[in-house]
Order: sequence, then C-alpha cells, then structure tokens
Amino acid sequence: MPLFAFEKITYAVGDNGSHKVSVSGSVDKGGVLAITGPSGSGKTTLLRILARLQQPIAGKAWLDGKNWSDFSPSEWRIRIHYLAQKPAFLPGTVLDNLKWPFQLAAIKKREGFNREKAADLASKMLLPGDIFERDAQIISGGEAVRVSLIRSLLISPTVLMADEPTAALDADAREAVIAVLKNWLRDTGGALLLVSHLEDVETFPSAAKVVIGYQGKQLINQAHQSLDL
Repeated sequence: MPLFAFEKITYAVGDNGSHKVSVSGSVDKGGVLAITGPSGSGKTTLLRILARLQQPIAGKAWLDGKNWSDFSPSEWRIRIHYLAQKPAFLPGTVLDNLKWPFQLAAIKKREGFNREKAADLASKMLLPGDIFERDAQIISGGEAVRVSLIRSLLISPTVLMADEPTAALDADAREAVIAVLKNWLRDTGGALLLVSHLEDVETFPSAAKVVIGYQGKQLINQAHQSLDL
C-alpha cells in the first residue's frame, strides 16, 4: 500500500475553466512523485487541492489507506503539507514566523518549536547567521523560500508538497535545499510531491526511490490529453 495516493482528482483550468484535468498518482514512504506538465496545466492547483485548500470537481485521496474525509482539514494540512512557491509571512521577524505554527492547537499537541533544529536547517541551507532576527517581510525571495521550507519541516509532515522550491535560488543554495530534502526523506520515511524543473527531478534518481514511472507519466498524459496538447 502506498503512503499517499490520489485518484481521479478532477479540476478545471484555462480561460473560464474551459478544460478539465483528471489526475491520479501515488507515492511510497521515502519516495518522490514528480508532477510535471505544460504551463497552465494546473500543477499548483493540484497541490492546493491535495492540501484541501481548494475543492476539486471530483476525486479522492488517501494517507496510509485512510480516506482524506476521515481527517479534519487542520490535521490533514499538517500531515499533507503544502509549500507554496511564493511564501507568505506575518509581520515580525523570521523567528516569529517560524514559531507561529506552534501556537495552533493542532500542531502544539504534536510538536514543540525546536530552535536548535531550525538553526541547523538554516545553516545547511546556507542562510545568513542573523536570519532569525531579520524582518520576515523584507527578506529576499530565495531566503523566503528556504525559511518557509524550514517552517514546513519543523512541523514534521508525512508528505511534503513543494511547488518549485528551487526556482528563486542560485546554484549553491539549490544544491543545499536538494540535500536537505534528500536527508528528510531518508531520515523520516516521508514522501515528497515535487513540482519543479527537470534538473531538480533528475537529482532524485531511481535508486533514491523516485516515483516518476507509470503514475507520473499517467498524470502528464492525462493532463496533456485533457488540454488537447
């Protein structure tokens, strides 16, 4: 049984929702499912639906064999966590924003904020030594993505859904983020849904349990067919 699976997630894309896409896929523990496709095919929309931030036209998802309707929305979003391409931060410092999720009851009962772990991740992702004291709303785009990734990993999701996580990064920072993601997969047995450039996908070879085989191709083919591409 896969760790995470979704079947016939159906949604509309294009002008006035003129095209429909139906997508199925699954990923095992420690695995990666790469979600690729043409611009406008709804890759981000799929992640938002799987995070229960948007409603699909139809479709179902399961975590460890348990239907997503059996989870509360807040518990689902902790376990199936969406890392947006353009993170949003509340007013305050980076540290304030890293601490903020741990004030939520659903997270507080599972995890406590671990500054040492946060600092270790920041160092591994080549963030400046004073990053925690900086204003979260004026840090650079590349810094914001890495801070958001730290925040995501600190809450210990089962599945991390990352939308173009290295798009705003230079080569060194990109390599560092990929290494952190690989270590997270290895150490936790979680799974990664990755919307990214081909070069990022290729950094997760089959020996690292990348799941981009039949189901990944099926996803792309369905999207292409539905969009008449």
